[in-house]
Amino acid sequence: MKSILSAPSQELKDKITLWLNHLLVLYTFLIPIHNGAKSSMFFVMLVLFLYRRDYWFYLKEAFSNKIVQAFLLFYFINAFGMLYTDNIAYGKSHMDKAKYLLFPLMFLSFLDKRFVWRIVTAFILGMLVAEIFSYLIHFGIFPLEFSIGKYEIYEVYRRTSPAPFFSHLDHNVGLALVVAILLYQLLNKRHIPIGVKVFSLVFMTTASLNMSFIASRTGYILYIFIILVVVFLTFKKKIVKVLAVTILFLTIISTLAYNYADTVNARVNLTINSINKVLENEDYNSSIGLRLGFSKYAIDVIKNNLIWGVGTGDHMDEVYSILPEKYKYIVLSLTKPHNVYIQILLQTGLLGAISFLYLIYTILFYKNTTKHKKDIMIIMTLATLVFMLPGLFFGTFTLPLFVVLISAMITNKEQNIEYCDMNRNLLIKYFIFVILFLIIGITR
Repeated sequence: MKSILSAPSQELKDKITLWLNHLLVLYTFLIPIHNGAKSSMFFVMLVLFLYRRDYWFYLKEAFSNKIVQAFLLFYFINAFGMLYTDNIAYGKSHMDKAKYLLFPLMFLSFLDKRFVWRIVTAFILGMLVAEIFSYLIHFGIFPLEFSIGKYEIYEVYRRTSPAPFFSHLDHNVGLALVVAILLYQLLNKRHIPIGVKVFSLVFMTTASLNMSFIASRTGYILYIFIILVVVFLTFKKKIVKVLAVTILFLTIISTLAYNYADTVNARVNLTINSINKVLENEDYNSSIGLRLGFSKYAIDVIKNNLIWGVGTGDHMDEVYSILPEKYKYIVLSLTKPHNVYIQILLQTGLLGAISFLYLIYTILFYKNTTKHKKDIMIIMTLATLVFMLPGLFFGTFTLPLFVVLISAMITNKEQNIEYCDMNRNLLIKYFIFVILFLIIGITR
């Protein structure tokens, strides 16, 4: 017992730091695949982090980073909203999702800059696994749901929109981000091996096709927007000509998708019809209508609670209380506002909105990193601002991914660890650990 409680040697501390970096790579790989496995992985990381001790020594540099401070500020303002909320249960549920805002402080206490692109690659490969499963389900090779005994591996509700591990919205957002990252790498990185170039081009193509039969309007919009962002970042000096060509290319892709992809056609037509029903008849009984109706009445609540908001857990209840009887179904049909901007203003008012804007500002204008990493941060952050419109931020996919990639892009430190390039033995170890934590996550 004494040896367990005693402080670890410096050699062991360095080994723990190395293990934490490897585990963060695997954690990133699991983000698009299984939340339970990812959470189990983080628990092990937390135990190692706590056992390593010397918290102030490892945390002080991370804590001095302005982006980390902005993450912490936004978290604590959300926590402050718990002090004046009545719906404690909903507030606790929200704070459980918001906990990822604390993670950059821990990640930067051990992250080694040599692991940065391995982390990015892990996310890309994780999305590749999700995409492969999606195709296999779409073509009927895999069933819509698969379980081993009482343990569910995945479940898909519609073969026409086969997102196996998370919602169709998360799936398409992840693929859009992969396309953007790979496109940026191809356009801006020199000396890329031919094998990596071929893989990137093939994956970008298959990801684009996969998105066409996944029913996510946000994914379609993000795909177009994020490619334009990559083009702008790459060709600033001759942006007019390149942007014109890009818009023409995206217009052709969009037209083909609308005319030949049934899922895209149906979602676009549904959106148009839903908006017309709202404008002509104030009929909010549709996916888009519910969100528009909620936002309309939420604005009245925001006006009356402008500075502090209504509290972290009361926003749905407060909007419900002012809805006309014939529109009560709006809140009864929604579990969240489906617009993070509206949600922040409802929960914590201008105080929360300003703290969030400060977080975005610190990321977009961060200088202590390379141009390549800074551009990836811009791509990720601007993408976040888009997918927050349908309410995608506080979740088990988008927020963890956001904090991991931002943390990776701002780390500049080379830790005192024995780093080695990827090799067959290390790859086998990674594979074994992934399988192990998938088993733990599925059976827990």
